[in-house]
Amino acid sequence: MEELPREQQREPIHREKGDIAYFSKMSFICEDIRVSCQVRLKHLKKLGKESPDTEHLLALAWPLEQFADGRLAEMVLNHPVWPWAKRVKGIGQENLPKVLGLIEGFGHHYPTGDQSIPPHCLYRPIEPYMELDKTTGQPVEKEGIWVEGIERLTLPSKLWKYSGMAVKDGVAVKREAGTKLEYNSQLRMAFFRLATSLMRGQGIWYTGGEPTLGFSRGYEGHREVLTARKNQQGYRIIPTPKKRICPKHGPVEKKAAKYCPICGTKLSLKAEGPGVIYQGHLHLMALRLMLKDFQLCLWRVWREALGLPTPDSYGEARLQEPRIDPWKMVDR
Repeated sequence: MEELPREQQREPIHREKGDIAYFSKMSFICEDIRVSCQVRLKHLKKLGKESPDTEHLLALAWPLEQFADGRLAEMVLNHPVWPWAKRVKGIGQENLPKVLGLIEGFGHHYPTGDQSIPPHCLYRPIEPYMELDKTTGQPVEKEGIWVEGIERLTLPSKLWKYSGMAVKDGVAVKREAGTKLEYNSQLRMAFFRLATSLMRGQGIWYTGGEPTLGFSRGYEGHREVLTARKNQQGYRIIPTPKKRICPKHGPVEKKAAKYCPICGTKLSLKAEGPGVIYQGHLHLMALRLMLKDFQLCLWRVWREALGLPTPDSYGEARLQEPRIDPWKMVDR
């Protein structure tokens, strides 16, 4: 068979998800290496041992992580959400790009005719791409339509699900042994880090505002509502215990103990009894609600900047909850 001229040959496209997605992934990899080295060196020190190779690896990991974080800090300045995000106290150039990169990394090629392709993407040209065959592990050339990560998240609830903020059977989703995760655990962790930064900033996302005026309740507002609700339901709110608890004999002094030294009963990891809720649990509930509001604003600003549809969330559309205005949830 005669070979086509070079300019007429169709080259397989390896779709690049973008630098911010790549360097976000690299930052997490470098962080894992650094933390692993630090933990190993700490354990070896307790045993009176040393590991020059581990120390050398740690010395190499530090600058790699710093380089990746530095590049992310520069890239985020040109991102569509930065004009909004830079006005929010508590958001920095280190924590936000990791969140954005993980969402951009959600981009995906869809085979032609796939019903999951968003309507506004159907008119894009079909392009070849490479994909690993699940059976053989070999690269296979296919044809399809590329959809960006934020484009795949057509509803706020899809972002909540992808980031581990969804509710299943009335409780927040969590890891289950032997079950594949339905969310991106790295993105969940990155969002909680960002939420901690928002808390430390003590800005609008901490204090909140009046929902009927377009504000989120913020951390303090959500905690106040949750506290009132639990009191009304008859719960007793108590400080979170710092020790493991035996159901029969109470707190156990030994931190590493798994069983009660008196009766042998398996110790509880701060499990709440009936009619009791710990302050730490209440704190995490309020933090999660604040974070869901933040994700809604981030999703809305990002899609509006790209000219994508921004339908109301379920609460706004069905439960008549006030619509949160992202541009009111800023400090500067």
